[in-house]
Amino acid sequence: MAGAAALLVAALAGGVTFVAWVDTDLREAADDVPADCVDLAHAVGAPSLPEGTSAASCTYIEFQDWQYEGAMTVPRAELDAWLAEFPGSPTLAESGCTDAIACVQVDLTQAGDEVDAHYLDVAVRSEKDGVAEVLMSAFTT
Repeated sequence: MAGAAALLVAALAGGVTFVAWVDTDLREAADDVPADCVDLAHAVGAPSLPEGTSAASCTYIEFQDWQYEGAMTVPRAELDAWLAEFPGSPTLAESGCTDAIACVQVDLTQAGDEVDAHYLDVAVRSEKDGVAEVLMSAFTT
Protein backbone atom coordinates (compact mmCIF):
# COMPACT_ATOMS: atom_id res chain seq x y z
CA MET A 1 0.00 0.00 0.00
CA ALA A 2 2.81 2.40 0.88
CA GLY A 3 4.47 1.63 -2.45
CA ALA A 4 1.29 2.52 -4.35
CA ALA A 5 1.00 5.81 -2.45
CA ALA A 6 4.63 6.66 -3.20
CA LEU A 7 4.08 5.84 -6.86
CA LEU A 8 1.00 8.09 -6.95
CA VAL A 9 2.90 10.97 -5.32
CA ALA A 10 5.76 10.57 -7.80
CA ALA A 11 3.33 10.52 -10.75
CA LEU A 12 1.60 13.69 -9.52
CA ALA A 13 4.92 15.47 -8.99
CA GLY A 14 6.00 14.47 -12.49
CA GLY A 15 2.70 15.73 -13.92
CA VAL A 16 3.06 19.11 -12.19
CA THR A 17 6.62 19.45 -13.47
CA PHE A 18 5.49 18.58 -17.00
CA VAL A 19 2.65 21.14 -16.94
CA ALA A 20 5.01 23.87 -15.67
CA TRP A 21 7.53 23.03 -18.40
CA VAL A 22 4.87 23.08 -21.15
CA ASP A 23 3.45 26.40 -19.88
CA THR A 24 6.90 28.00 -19.92
CA ASP A 25 7.62 26.58 -23.37
CA LEU A 26 4.29 27.87 -24.76
CA ARG A 27 4.86 31.37 -23.35
CA GLU A 28 8.26 31.49 -25.03
CA ALA A 29 6.63 30.46 -28.32
CA ALA A 30 4.16 33.37 -28.19
CA ASP A 31 4.65 36.25 -30.61
CA ASP A 32 5.48 39.51 -28.82
CA VAL A 33 5.60 42.41 -31.27
CA PRO A 34 5.53 46.21 -30.88
CA ALA A 35 2.04 47.64 -31.40
CA ASP A 36 0.33 50.99 -31.77
CA CYS A 37 -1.28 51.79 -28.41
CA VAL A 38 -4.38 53.05 -30.21
CA ASP A 39 -4.98 49.40 -31.12
CA LEU A 40 -5.21 48.64 -27.40
CA ALA A 41 -7.90 51.33 -27.08
CA HIS A 42 -9.77 49.99 -30.11
CA ALA A 43 -9.68 46.46 -28.70
CA VAL A 44 -11.67 47.63 -25.67
CA GLY A 45 -14.11 49.67 -27.74
CA ALA A 46 -12.60 53.11 -27.09
CA PRO A 47 -11.84 55.46 -29.99
CA SER A 48 -8.51 56.47 -28.44
CA LEU A 49 -6.42 56.42 -25.29
CA PRO A 50 -7.21 58.94 -22.54
CA GLU A 51 -6.64 62.58 -23.48
CA GLY A 52 -3.11 63.72 -22.67
CA THR A 53 -1.55 60.24 -22.83
CA SER A 54 2.17 60.39 -23.52
CA ALA A 55 5.23 58.12 -23.53
CA ALA A 56 3.02 55.21 -24.60
CA SER A 57 4.71 51.94 -25.48
CA CYS A 58 2.66 48.86 -26.32
CA THR A 59 3.14 45.27 -27.41
CA TYR A 60 0.84 42.69 -28.91
CA ILE A 61 1.18 39.09 -27.74
CA GLU A 62 -0.55 36.23 -29.50
CA PHE A 63 -0.50 32.50 -29.11
CA GLN A 64 -3.82 30.80 -28.45
CA ASP A 65 -5.38 33.97 -27.09
CA TRP A 66 -4.12 37.51 -27.57
CA GLN A 67 -3.26 40.48 -25.41
CA TYR A 68 -2.16 44.09 -25.75
CA GLU A 69 0.10 45.41 -23.01
CA GLY A 70 1.00 49.04 -22.63
CA ALA A 71 2.86 51.44 -20.37
CA MET A 72 2.12 55.16 -20.53
CA THR A 73 1.77 58.38 -18.59
CA VAL A 74 -1.73 59.83 -18.30
CA PRO A 75 -3.22 62.77 -16.41
CA ARG A 76 -5.14 61.06 -13.61
CA ALA A 77 -8.31 63.09 -14.17
CA GLU A 78 -8.32 62.09 -17.85
CA LEU A 79 -7.76 58.42 -16.96
CA ASP A 80 -10.70 58.51 -14.55
CA ALA A 81 -12.93 60.17 -17.19
CA TRP A 82 -11.87 57.61 -19.82
CA LEU A 83 -12.66 54.68 -17.53
CA ALA A 84 -16.07 56.17 -16.68
CA GLU A 85 -17.07 55.70 -20.34
CA PHE A 86 -16.90 51.90 -20.04
CA PRO A 87 -19.90 49.73 -19.11
CA GLY A 88 -20.60 50.06 -15.40
CA SER A 89 -18.43 53.21 -15.10
CA PRO A 90 -15.52 51.41 -13.41
CA THR A 91 -13.29 53.35 -11.04
CA LEU A 92 -9.77 52.75 -9.82
CA ALA A 93 -9.52 51.27 -6.33
CA GLU A 94 -6.60 51.32 -3.93
CA SER A 95 -7.21 47.82 -2.58
CA GLY A 96 -6.57 44.47 -4.19
CA CYS A 97 -3.68 45.73 -6.31
CA THR A 98 -0.31 44.09 -6.81
CA ASP A 99 2.60 46.47 -7.43
CA ALA A 100 0.20 49.39 -7.99
CA ILE A 101 -1.31 52.22 -5.96
CA ALA A 102 -4.68 51.88 -7.71
CA CYS A 103 -6.16 49.38 -10.14
CA VAL A 104 -9.29 48.07 -11.80
CA GLN A 105 -10.31 45.21 -14.03
CA VAL A 106 -13.05 46.09 -16.50
CA ASP A 107 -15.24 43.17 -17.57
CA LEU A 108 -16.08 43.65 -21.25
CA THR A 109 -17.69 40.26 -21.82
CA GLN A 110 -21.17 41.80 -21.89
CA ALA A 111 -20.21 44.78 -24.09
CA GLY A 112 -21.20 43.14 -27.37
CA ASP A 113 -19.56 42.36 -30.69
CA GLU A 114 -18.00 45.81 -31.13
CA VAL A 115 -15.45 45.02 -28.41
CA ASP A 116 -12.70 42.50 -29.19
CA ALA A 117 -11.18 42.18 -25.70
CA HIS A 118 -12.86 40.36 -22.85
CA TYR A 119 -11.11 42.32 -20.10
CA LEU A 120 -9.14 45.50 -19.54
CA ASP A 121 -6.72 45.72 -16.63
CA VAL A 122 -5.54 49.16 -15.57
CA ALA A 123 -2.90 49.67 -12.88
CA VAL A 124 -1.53 53.01 -11.67
CA ARG A 125 2.04 52.32 -10.62
CA SER A 126 2.79 55.83 -9.39
CA GLU A 127 1.38 59.32 -9.49
CA LYS A 128 3.04 62.73 -9.22
CA ASP A 129 1.49 66.15 -9.74
CA GLY A 130 -1.72 64.64 -11.13
CA VAL A 131 0.08 62.53 -13.77
CA ALA A 132 -0.02 58.77 -13.43
CA GLU A 133 2.35 56.08 -14.67
CA VAL A 134 -0.10 53.49 -15.98
CA LEU A 135 0.05 49.89 -17.13
CA MET A 136 -2.82 48.61 -19.26
CA SER A 137 -3.61 45.19 -20.60
CA ALA A 138 -6.48 44.29 -22.93
CA PHE A 139 -6.96 40.58 -23.46
CA THR A 140 -9.12 37.60 -24.20
CA THR A 141 -9.24 34.65 -21.86
